Amino acid sequence: MNTDQLFLRGSSLKAFIVFIAFQLVLIGAVFSAHRAQTDNGAVEVSNVYFVNEDGNRIRGKLFRPLSATETVKHPGVLFIHGYQNNRESGDAYAIELGRRGFVTLSIDAVGRGNSDPPHDMNDPRFDKTFGARTSAKYLASLPFVDSGRVGVMGHSMGAEYSYWIALADPSIRAVAIIGNAYDKRATRDRPQNMIMIIGEFDEFRDRFTGTTNLMEQWMKTEATLNAFPVAHPQFNTTYGDFADGTARRVFVTRISHVQESHSRACIAEALDWMRLALHPPEQLWKDKNDQRWPIKEAMTLLAMLAGFLSLLPLGLIALRTRFFRPIRQGQTFGYACPDGQWWKFAAINGALMWLYLPLIMTLFAIHKFVVRVDKVFPMLLVDAIVWWFVIINIIGLILLRRWYRRESVAGGLSWYDLGISHFRERWGLDPGRTGRTVLLALLLFAFLYLCEFLGEKLALVDYRFIYPLLSDLTPYRMLMFALYFPFILFGFLVLTSFVHGQLRRAEKSSWWRTYVSWTGRNILALISPLFLFLLVQYVPLLTTGFIPFEGPGGVFVVFIIELFFIMLTLTIVMIQSTWFYQISGTIYLSALMNALVVTWLFASSQVIAPIP
Repeated sequence: MNTDQLFLRGSSLKAFIVFIAFQLVLIGAVFSAHRAQTDNGAVEVSNVYFVNEDGNRIRGKLFRPLSATETVKHPGVLFIHGYQNNRESGDAYAIELGRRGFVTLSIDAVGRGNSDPPHDMNDPRFDKTFGARTSAKYLASLPFVDSGRVGVMGHSMGAEYSYWIALADPSIRAVAIIGNAYDKRATRDRPQNMIMIIGEFDEFRDRFTGTTNLMEQWMKTEATLNAFPVAHPQFNTTYGDFADGTARRVFVTRISHVQESHSRACIAEALDWMRLALHPPEQLWKDKNDQRWPIKEAMTLLAMLAGFLSLLPLGLIALRTRFFRPIRQGQTFGYACPDGQWWKFAAINGALMWLYLPLIMTLFAIHKFVVRVDKVFPMLLVDAIVWWFVIINIIGLILLRRWYRRESVAGGLSWYDLGISHFRERWGLDPGRTGRTVLLALLLFAFLYLCEFLGEKLALVDYRFIYPLLSDLTPYRMLMFALYFPFILFGFLVLTSFVHGQLRRAEKSSWWRTYVSWTGRNILALISPLFLFLLVQYVPLLTTGFIPFEGPGGVFVVFIIELFFIMLTLTIVMIQSTWFYQISGTIYLSALMNALVVTWLFASSQVIAPIP
């Protein structure tokens, strides 16, 4: 492998062309996502801000069909996302409702997205609906919304809040409870026109329904018999009358909790229910299975990938400049991990990664019985993941140093050979090179942030795929970025030393083959343990209905669902990490870029609220 060939004269134009190509893909993806969410211009999508009853500011995303005016009022629907989400998590439902004539408001619940963080639970101002109650009133007050035709829906936590406010407010004409359940307070006509939509394999089904077998028990429970007008109600059957608010239905499909927020079947059910209850303009109605939201989700993913991939040629272009050229550590990668040793080290790393739940439970024991962790670190889900990440990398650092001592004595290996030192004879960092490395990482990160920021401000499109990933930072979330960054940076300094140093494989016949091989191996080493962990959880769930790791109140499920998010994150950062390691010759540009991106991801997308 010859990295120097990338820095020969004449190569600059190729890198620039690739950079421009990725930027064009990004722009095209953002434009396509915007067109999808506006139904090619038929729906106006805008940011709205209003003050919650507790004094906190709430941000919402409003979908207004252009035909909705002060003289031609349309029905309105409020969508409330789940616990660990933000307003864009409701886009699948909101886009389809907007296309069919509903004015739809999807909010960042308090403590999520760009809404303000919540008050302490012991504060009398604390709003247990996290802004849902105020949001329903705000929607009904809009001049182009018919306040007599307002419905609410939500997923998971948002479904619970939707149910609460529909119970208390008789002006709400319909409610869709998605990925949650009604309780004994529901009657034949309260709340009005209620549908419950849930996956047969929803990991929280026992917690939400109080049953041990959803399919056999739920339709026979006291809660169901109180709410339904027949003695023996059945799944997927509508009872009652929409005209007098007594319509009732429980729809079950064979999916899990996460899938409910982006399921064509669930969305079709919710659309049809709101049509029958709220009567949108007939000329705007489209078949419930004609759904365009997947285009938007695919385009936001493509935009994010194009943004990340743009950094690769941009970083190469920067390293070719006179100022940043000293960052490069001109060397051949002499050390190569033997295949048998590679699998051994990867297995040890996998065993450490499987400490995920035990370490998280240890943190929560400290939080509950010793000291309130969220008093200093307010993002409890992030606290748990970062705690796990830091602890396993502390152990990893100890193991790395032991391995290095053996190899340095036996084979003369040095930290320089691994790209961890700037000096051959000792471990050390050159201040000038280090300063340039930090500056380059900050500039590359700033460029990526600017790309996302402009897309969000100009087209209301952030970087996401099913999960919230990257979005603009409020001042409070910038503080969260600064708070968590040192811990995440430590973890990535160790992790990049491990994957790019200790696990580094032999070079291939060309630079590009080496890059693809190393990237694939790095992803395999980090993703396989988590994938196997998910198999242990989901194979029994999807085949027998048994949930191996549930925990008190389903708390294990919350963190296991986070593994999907972690796997996607690690895959993306390893693509950029391996690249920056190869073109710079050291771990530091890689570690800095990984830490900046992952901290941004956590700070912008994760919830600031108590775990329910």
